[in-house]
Amino acid sequence: MSRTSKEELGRRRFQLGREQAVENAVEKIRRAPAVDWPALGVAECMLLRDILGELWTCLERERWEQYTFSILTQQDILDLLALGAGMRGHTLSCATLEEMDAILSHKKHNPPA
Repeated sequence: MSRTSKEELGRRRFQLGREQAVENAVEKIRRAPAVDWPALGVAECMLLRDILGELWTCLERERWEQYTFSILTQQDILDLLALGAGMRGHTLSCATLEEMDAILSHKKHNPPA
């Protein structure tokens, strides 16, 4: 097999792994009792998929596997969407990545009321 074919195969495996991980996460979020999935529009669902895909790419696999997507809340999803709103076509900044990680790790710091 030529070097180009091996590289292309590697890229495709990476892409398939990413797509599968995102689909699994979305399905868990969709079934989460605290998430009103039908209230999210098509554009928001697509953005959420983009955000999750970018996170999967940026994070270590062990970190990704620690997330419990099934216990996210509607507010968690809205917070992720707000953070990712300007990311289209851009890589996540370190600060944004840390904020998203805090949400997904359920370590988000809520401001005092």
